[in-house]
Amino acid sequence: MSAVPTAVPAVQARDLSLGYAGEAILEGVDLEVAPGEILVVLGHSGCGKSTLLRAVVGLVRPLSGELLAGGRPVRGTAAERTLVFQEDALLPWRSARRNVELGLALQGVSRAERGRRATDWLERVGLGRYADRLPGQLSGGMRQRVQLARALATEPSVICMDEPFGALDAQTRASMQRLLIDAWQASRCTVVFVTHDVDEAIRLGDRIVVLGREGVVSEHRVEHPRDTDRPPGPDFRAELIASLGRTQSLAPIQEGTHVA
Repeated sequence: MSAVPTAVPAVQARDLSLGYAGEAILEGVDLEVAPGEILVVLGHSGCGKSTLLRAVVGLVRPLSGELLAGGRPVRGTAAERTLVFQEDALLPWRSARRNVELGLALQGVSRAERGRRATDWLERVGLGRYADRLPGQLSGGMRQRVQLARALATEPSVICMDEPFGALDAQTRASMQRLLIDAWQASRCTVVFVTHDVDEAIRLGDRIVVLGREGVVSEHRVEHPRDTDRPPGPDFRAELIASLGRTQSLAPIQEGTHVA
């Protein structure tokens, strides 16, 4: 009887070390992300979460170890992997529609197809009527919706999200979390989502890993992912908080290092 084939991980790190100017800030990371999974990376500021995302999308080269996407070594940026930042990364002189079209234009997609996809995704994120507005005419939550639409319009296999809702008020943040879940269900891409908020991690994740500078400290599967009527109990939350506490004894990153 033949063996059942195993799906190739969407992202895989093997004894991965990352840093800048040859100095490691994150070491010994062993991690697998399944295709179509929402993996939440939880950790304190300065533990290397953002650097890990930047490595996945090809903006940071490993110091040592292996980093694979779809079973292939990550050698640089690629259209199938995209990054959504916390800070506003929209071009202020381009309308919402033209911001969404930008990634598609870089991929060489035809003008007609760019317009179709941009219009479709702006409608999906509830901004169809604002397609011709400039970023300065939109609220913070609306700008984040445009960024999400821009990322999804390129039809990536992996979306990395670096605390994208951290600067939003509580009500807008909850709305964006729901929108992300809906968009993920529509696209079924793989999502690697970074946060330092335990409740956000529980709400969004299929699985949560707690990251420290020495690598993955612990891993937690969410029993009822994204089900607000049956959230994991207080013991689960307490376990996550305890895992975070185990990372606090590490020496802080030197001020000025660009990681989070």
